[in-house]
Amino acid sequence: MNLSNRGFTLIELVAVMILVGILSITLFSRLGSAGTAPVQSGRDDLIAALFFAQQQAMMRPNITLVLTANSVSVNEDGNPIPVGSDFYPLDMPKGVTLPALTLSYDKLGRTTATTITLTGSGNSSGVSATVQVDASGYAYAP
Repeated sequence: MNLSNRGFTLIELVAVMILVGILSITLFSRLGSAGTAPVQSGRDDLIAALFFAQQQAMMRPNITLVLTANSVSVNEDGNPIPVGSDFYPLDMPKGVTLPALTLSYDKLGRTTATTITLTGSGNSSGVSATVQVDASGYAYAP
């Protein structure tokens, strides 16, 4: 029998299929589901708005951050502050909702410590993200 014409044995094929299966399960479990992307994007937008509000409060008086069900706004004396060519209020990605909340900042950028939970609906149903705001005004995703 000519050994150069032999193929793979059944044991070799099964071993390779098991290894490929383990690798694919490991890789796909690390990617999150597609429904988490809008909630994570909204969380990042919210954290950016919180930092912007804190910075503005250290330069201007009467800064508030106002959350509605689907938008966030940084206001001075009740009027949205322009950001470059964009303006607040900033709309959350489709399917992401926020709690109604108003945070007022002092001249040192401090505000009330709170936890803000973003929730997803539609394709993002059941997905949520939390943003923690310290009394110092520092915001982060735990």
